Amino acid sequence: MAELVQRGLERRLPELERLERAGLLEAAERRAVIRKVTALEHRVHRRVLSKDNFISYIQYEINFLQLVKKRRAKTGYHFQKEEIEYAIVNRVHGLFQRALAKWKGDVQLWLSHVAFCKKWNAKVRLSKVFTAMLSIHPDKPELWIMAAKWEMEERLSSHNARNLFLRALRYHPHTHKLHHEYFRMELMHAEKVRNEEECLETATVEPGDSVSRGDIGSGELARLVYKNAVQTVTGDADFHVSFWNIAALFTFTSRLQDDILADLREQHPHRTQTWDFLARRELVQGSAAGEGGAGTPAEQPRRSSNAAEVARKEQRCWDMYEQAVGAVPTAHMWKCYVTFCHERFRRKTNNSELRRQRLEQLLSVLGRAQDTAMLPPDLHRTWLALLVGSGQCERALVEAERMCTGAGRCLQTWQSGLEVLVEQGCPRVAALVQQALREVPPAECLPLWLLYLEWSETNDCPDHTETLYQMAVRSVVPAVSVPVKEQYLDWGLRTGGYRKARLVFARLREERPFSLEFFRKMIAIEKDQGGGDMHRLREYYERAVREFGSTTAGLWLDYIGEERRHEQGKAEHSGPLHWRAMKALKGPEVESFVSQYTLLQTGHLEPTAH
Repeated sequence: MAELVQRGLERRLPELERLERAGLLEAAERRAVIRKVTALEHRVHRRVLSKDNFISYIQYEINFLQLVKKRRAKTGYHFQKEEIEYAIVNRVHGLFQRALAKWKGDVQLWLSHVAFCKKWNAKVRLSKVFTAMLSIHPDKPELWIMAAKWEMEERLSSHNARNLFLRALRYHPHTHKLHHEYFRMELMHAEKVRNEEECLETATVEPGDSVSRGDIGSGELARLVYKNAVQTVTGDADFHVSFWNIAALFTFTSRLQDDILADLREQHPHRTQTWDFLARRELVQGSAAGEGGAGTPAEQPRRSSNAAEVARKEQRCWDMYEQAVGAVPTAHMWKCYVTFCHERFRRKTNNSELRRQRLEQLLSVLGRAQDTAMLPPDLHRTWLALLVGSGQCERALVEAERMCTGAGRCLQTWQSGLEVLVEQGCPRVAALVQQALREVPPAECLPLWLLYLEWSETNDCPDHTETLYQMAVRSVVPAVSVPVKEQYLDWGLRTGGYRKARLVFARLREERPFSLEFFRKMIAIEKDQGGGDMHRLREYYERAVREFGSTTAGLWLDYIGEERRHEQGKAEHSGPLHWRAMKALKGPEVESFVSQYTLLQTGHLEPTAH
């Protein structure tokens, strides 16, 4: 090993001497570099190799290259780059090769070598690196795409890029991204060929292979790629549409776009994605003018005509969606239709007629979707809110009641309908909520209980509201009973003050399960009464640590801090609490408690922060 280290140092000495003679390195720095390199060489020549040692050595060499670059800029000396920088770059390549021979499976290490090659414009070496990397990692499509893009964009070799994509598709014939990038590459190549032909025509020079180049320039190779892709990956309308989106980025692909649309209609006539794409495409035929600022008076006639054009385009979209819900009468298709109408309605426009048409169309589609039982539950709230917002409150009440009647076990539908009924003061709220609580699974009933309790607080007498709270806290589902207990305590404080809150706590203190927030609320209520009664605070803390003392260090610290404030230095109760906490806490909470308790002892921690 010593001989290898010495040989490496001897090879480095000439370049260090050149740096010193050129004034890019001082004598003391040269000696420091030799010491550091000696240590790094020993590490990478050990019998048991470490990847971190190679990475450290590579990073040191890269930093040294940056230093040389800065010194050259400072001194203005730009000679002997081949003897200095290129020697260091070759040494870094050698370190990468040794590391990658040992750790072939480390993709990040391969990518680091690729990045280094790109930075130093080592194209020939980078091509070899890509070849070696892909031979070891052929199962990673993103590496194939990276290599092909580099060949196309940096080396300007469409032939090599095409070969890489073809090889990649043998390994990954069903990878969408590979097909897309291959298609994009062929279109980019076709655009390049067309630009070259235009330059030749301008220069009045006849191209030698005009027929084949003409086929390429028209996008025939891209068409073959697309055809092969949709034959390989079948049954995916989104995959089909994505080719049209790529082709639309190029100006010469109108025929190809038409063929893609024809194939889409033929192969996926009953797919929601097909109809949604075809309908939205009607808006692409020109910019959506007429939407935006008010403009000057002179611009108003032009803006009115633009708004009329937008309305015509939207009407074409709606007509296409009407065909769609007839051909594919599913909830998903109706949702696409409603979503499009809602998006258009939310777009800003200063044309009141256009906005009115959009609202009417949106409400019409929502109503028809609901009539056919195809309106998804997540759109019920949107529909009712639009009815209320447009002043149709009576219709909103009718539709909300009808919605609740057919909601079944769907919590979202019940919520949407009941919220509107509560807001509009419907007298049947209580009966409908009780029906919802019977039909919806108990584990999902918390939003219904909270809505019911909120309505009761506003519309019922306190005794009836308290009866509802007592029914809710007796629920066998902790997800319902635990949050309701906290709200019950808050309600008691709001309606009856401190005495009522204490009564509520006394009623619930044995009704497990609890939340820590329930006890914290009661402690805060007690402390608001002029500092609080320590005997009662101690009871609340004891009940809290009985439930949560093994998992919450902050609770113990609050308890200890409260006792310390009350004792004023006597440590009658706070001392034993420390040992009780140490015995009760488990896992990482013990370390957290010890560190925070030390800060509490020294006065650097305020207990109330927990």
